[in-house]
Amino acid sequence: MTHPLSRILRPLIFVCTLFTLSSASAQSPTGGTCDKPGRPCLDQPHDTDPNVTGQVKLDDKNKPLAGSKVVIAVNNREIAQAQLDSTTGKFLCAIKPALRQGDAVKVTYSNSVDSGATLEVSVAAQDVTPGTSSSLYTLALAGINATGSSTSGATQQYFASFDLLSPLPWLGSKACPQGEATYPLAQKCWVWLNPRIASVPATSSAAISSLSSPASLSSGISGQTIGQITQSFEFQAGLEFYLKAPWNGRQFGWKGSWARTTVSLIMGGGSVTPFSPIGTASEFGLNGNLAQQFVQNPKLETQFPQLAAALCSYGLASTATFTCPATPTTKPASVAFTFPNRTRFYRDYFAGFRLRTFYFKGDCPYPKKDDSDEQKASAGKTCKVENTYPGTFDFRFGQDETVTGRHLRGVVLNMTGTYPLPGTNGAIRIFGSSFLRMHKNINSTALILIPSSKFTALDDPTVVVQPILPSDQDYYRLGLGGDLIPLIAKWVNPPPKSQ
Repeated sequence: MTHPLSRILRPLIFVCTLFTLSSASAQSPTGGTCDKPGRPCLDQPHDTDPNVTGQVKLDDKNKPLAGSKVVIAVNNREIAQAQLDSTTGKFLCAIKPALRQGDAVKVTYSNSVDSGATLEVSVAAQDVTPGTSSSLYTLALAGINATGSSTSGATQQYFASFDLLSPLPWLGSKACPQGEATYPLAQKCWVWLNPRIASVPATSSAAISSLSSPASLSSGISGQTIGQITQSFEFQAGLEFYLKAPWNGRQFGWKGSWARTTVSLIMGGGSVTPFSPIGTASEFGLNGNLAQQFVQNPKLETQFPQLAAALCSYGLASTATFTCPATPTTKPASVAFTFPNRTRFYRDYFAGFRLRTFYFKGDCPYPKKDDSDEQKASAGKTCKVENTYPGTFDFRFGQDETVTGRHLRGVVLNMTGTYPLPGTNGAIRIFGSSFLRMHKNINSTALILIPSSKFTALDDPTVVVQPILPSDQDYYRLGLGGDLIPLIAKWVNPPPKSQ
């Protein structure tokens, strides 16, 4: 029999594929290193490079101009004259010690006609080995998170989620102001999708020390069956409009590592499939102490009638408003709380603000609105966008049935964020969410329960099934995940053995 969620996942995979293909052509503004025809062409140097290489200007016969000479300097200290190939015009200069990120490499080129033409480039971070970094426009995250509410402790949950980004250049410049079409991060209008599947929360936990890589984060999921993981499916989508395009965002950083942050207006919505009432039923043991709580608070007899009847076997007596049933042949030992069945998914919609941080490397002059085309092109040659999904933090206001008793009412504030851990090339990320109803607090008497040592089938005569209403409580998520894209990339296109 086909799992019900497979009908949802099949079109989802198709949509994800379309997004991946549409964003594959979205490259950062890059180019060569020859910013003017009269200057030498310098290959972008990287951290730990032992050589500086490039090529000089060629004449009509594709030969270096007469008297061509290249002198290399690092941090304003002259190193040596580069070795120049007289047939190709390529040059090479050995550097000792090796280059370091942030070093300034200056090339001075002269020939029999021109003299003193210079080009200066900052040493960028070391190139990432192919297949070990995340993607700029697609994030496939898998891992574990702790989830809890305002009245319950944290429980562990396995999950897998996808974040997909794509600019919307076809809306036109009037509806959506944009920069050059070749610069996706100069676009202001974007669309995003965020599907997520998760398992039922469990009381077990994993040691933080075991979560050292995407492979270790996904190992726990590999031990689960499809039916165990896909207990809940969540889908959200929306639009975002940047007040300032990401390429022109507020820049901060140090040496060759930079970030640019910008704010956007967002709006969207989605739905969440409810957990199975039977699969998520929580069982607790019955005892005399629990019966005494009902004696001290008679309102509990009306709130939990099936449980009150079972506690008559533990000393709860009849009152003016409550009558104990006849003594059962089998003494109940535990109670299972179940939520009602739903005919609709839980729905939500929202609007708010989003803070995105894109990561750059190389020599990144701060972009200015009035920069000329030549200045923009020159910056694009030395400042490159890292292939890392941006850090994100949202402030959303709207309505959410998962928070407000499974009804669209009131105002819900959702604060959610995800950021890559430094030094992981975006492969390991931390995230968190809080869902808060903007309403005054309501106190209620706590029902103190002791979890059962083992789960008993709900059709067992010793188990009392107590239906309860959906909760109206704030809740949160906090977790760690590994990006699956580097793992998939290394599996599909393994790096050379030398790497």
